[in-house]
Amino acid sequence: MGHSLISFVMRKLPTKIVFRLGELLGKFIWPLMAARQRIIMRNLRILYAGKTHVVDMETLARAAFVRATANLVCSSGSSELPKGKLREMIEIENPGLMEEALAKKNGVVVLLSHMGNWELLTQLHRLFPNITKSGAFYRPLNNPILNERILKKREADGTKLFSKRDSLHQVSGFLRENGVIGILADQRAGWQGEMVPFFGRLTRASPLPGLLVRRCKSEVLALSLRTVAPGKWSARYHAVEMPYNSRNCMKALEQAMQVSFVDVFWLQERWKFYIGKGSSPRDWMGKDDARGTLPHRALIWATSAESELDLPQSCVHGDIEYEHGIDQGAGELEAIDRAKALPVDFIVIFSENPELRMEAKRLGIPVYLAADSSE
Repeated sequence: MGHSLISFVMRKLPTKIVFRLGELLGKFIWPLMAARQRIIMRNLRILYAGKTHVVDMETLARAAFVRATANLVCSSGSSELPKGKLREMIEIENPGLMEEALAKKNGVVVLLSHMGNWELLTQLHRLFPNITKSGAFYRPLNNPILNERILKKREADGTKLFSKRDSLHQVSGFLRENGVIGILADQRAGWQGEMVPFFGRLTRASPLPGLLVRRCKSEVLALSLRTVAPGKWSARYHAVEMPYNSRNCMKALEQAMQVSFVDVFWLQERWKFYIGKGSSPRDWMGKDDARGTLPHRALIWATSAESELDLPQSCVHGDIEYEHGIDQGAGELEAIDRAKALPVDFIVIFSENPELRMEAKRLGIPVYLAADSSE
C-alpha cells in the first residue's frame, strides 16, 4: 500500500519537483548514513586510486548519495509513463548505434548499470520502432506482494522480465527473435562470477552477457544514463570491443559509467572480498596469474609471538600485497586503512581477536583466520 501511494503521488507531481524533493531528502539523511558513507568512500577510493588529478572524495561521496536519492525518488513514479512524457524526460544521444545493432537480426544484449533514473531503461524500447521484443533481467524482491506489483508495472508496456530461475534456453530464444535484453552488469556476481579487471581492480563479473552472445551471436552495447537537469536524463550507447567476453563487456561498462560518476549508485560495495571459513583469499582470487593495475591490499595482524609465523598458501596470490601490523591496537585500524590511496581489502589473523573483528566489521573490512586454512 505504501509503495503504491508513493508512486501515485510522485506521478502526479512535476518530475522536476520530485527530483528536487529527492535531493532535499538525500541532504537531510546523509549525516545519518555512516555505514553507507563508508561504502561509497571505499568505492571512490578504488575508482580514483592512481589518478593524477585531485578529487575531494568526501564532497563527491555526498553528491553521489544526494543524486542517488533523487534518482530513486524519481524512479518510484517512472515505471508507467505515456510515450510523450517519456520523450520529455529522456533523450537518446546516439540512437543510430542501436539501430545498427538491430539491423543484424541476431538480437542485442544491453549492459546496464545502476545509474541515473534506471527505471526509465526498461521503457527505452518504446522510442525505437524497430524493437519488437524487449526484455530485462531482474532480481526478485523478498516481499512477494511488492515483487508482483513491480513486475506487473514493468511488464505493462510489453517488456518481458527474466530472473535467474528462468532457463537459458528461454532467454536465448528471445534473443534469436531479434529481441533486446538489458542486463544490470555492474552488480557483484559472487562466486559464480568471472574474475576480470574493473577500473583496474580485479573483481568477479557476471558471465551471463558473454554466454548469451556466444550462444546467439548477438550484438552487445553498454548504456549510460546521466542527469542533465532536475527530472531530465540523457542516454548514450557505447560500443563493446570484440570478442564479446566478460573482460571487454566490463571495459565498455567502465566507459559508460565514466560519463557521470556522480550518477552511479555507489551504495553497494562493488569490490567486496568474499572470504571466511572454508573460503580463502586464494579461493576468491582464482588463477594466480590474474592481475589488475590496482593490486589488492591486505594486512597481516599479528602479535609479537606470531610475527615469525609463515603466511599460509591459502592467502598467497600474485595480486595481493601484504602489510604487517604487529602489536597494534584495533583502534589504529582506521588510520592504517586511510594511510594509503587504496583501502584495505581484508585482514589475516593467526588467532582470534574479538576487538579487531568488531572494529573491522564497523569499517566493512573482512577478516580471515589463518587457522581456518586446510593446510
